[in-house]
Amino acid sequence: MADSAKVSVVVPVYNTAPYLRECLDSLVGQTLYDIEIVCVDDGSTDESPSILEEYAARDGRVRVLRQKNQGAGAARNNGLLQARGAYVMFCDSDDFMARDALELLWIQCEQDAADVCVCAGERFYESLELTVAAPGYLEVKRLPEEMPFNRHSNAEHLFSFTTIMMFNKMLRRQFLLDHGLRYGTTRNGEDVEICAFALWYAERITVVRKPLVTYRIDRPDSLVGTLSASATDPLRAWMRVWDAIGGELDAARRSFDCKFLGVIRHGFRNVTTAEAFAACYNYVREEVLPKVDFRPREEGYYYTPWYNVFVEHLTRDSLEDFMAYMVYAASRELEAEEARKLDERRKLREERRDTARLSKENKELARKFSKVEGIYRAGAAVRRVLRKAKRGA
Repeated sequence: MADSAKVSVVVPVYNTAPYLRECLDSLVGQTLYDIEIVCVDDGSTDESPSILEEYAARDGRVRVLRQKNQGAGAARNNGLLQARGAYVMFCDSDDFMARDALELLWIQCEQDAADVCVCAGERFYESLELTVAAPGYLEVKRLPEEMPFNRHSNAEHLFSFTTIMMFNKMLRRQFLLDHGLRYGTTRNGEDVEICAFALWYAERITVVRKPLVTYRIDRPDSLVGTLSASATDPLRAWMRVWDAIGGELDAARRSFDCKFLGVIRHGFRNVTTAEAFAACYNYVREEVLPKVDFRPREEGYYYTPWYNVFVEHLTRDSLEDFMAYMVYAASRELEAEEARKLDERRKLREERRDTARLSKENKELARKFSKVEGIYRAGAAVRRVLRKAKRGA
């Protein structure tokens, strides 16, 4: 393995054997060859370690690091410190990339001398076996006309033009090291600080509008949906961001408010116990609201109208009343989500029917072609016989 590479891809691995090959295949098959794939085994107890060794033996660009189980954030930090590439990207071991993802991102980084390059992406719904567009990964309508940009030239949408997660971002490695940017080591929300601070400190941010990464959703054994014990972790991470830069936000305040409120609401919607819900409620009321001063704003300040309704309930309601409001709101959203999923299932069935129909039509065409080809061959044979007979005469 060379002492340097154009791009390092850091892959934290913990008990993802059913998905790991798909992830690694998408990386070793990249059109950009000058890369290294730094896999950090976070104390896996399934077949993941043997799969990693298999790929490392087969491809010298794959490096395997091992550590005791410390969580995905610690694994990514370990990989970052061991990385040799000029740029670094982080890929979860159950996700995957388009074949040209690293090449396109690297070219854009070089072209714009960027600290951060963000790409569009897709979601893969495990339960539906369905890939769908994910506009929130790169909100094109919130991009400035001129590229590259930074917190001064796109302050209004700095924290909201992309997800505050790292899987769809390529970053200049020295930029991360110079600013001491690292993942959190909590079980939940470990991306928040490194991503928010990267967007804040970057002098040059650029984008690739093509969807290049696929993020796996609703995996049965995923951490998502089982995070009640660490429900306040993302809120605490956002408060650490606020404590560091809240006084300097100025024109970026609106973007920060909208993103943070979205995180708060997401946290309430995803907890699975009353105790976790109460912990989030108490933390927001006691630690967040006195400092951040969320309140109803004039029309157009928040990106969606329901933010004002949400803030009204959050600042006014007792715990019991707020829980009742969230249950009602969640039920309405669940209905909309189920309707959307049913529509996706319908589209999938139609696509499969179209595929089956085309397959049938292709087989019929092949059969007809075979028949025509047989007739042609028979005719050619007859012509050869007639020519021989004519020469003999």
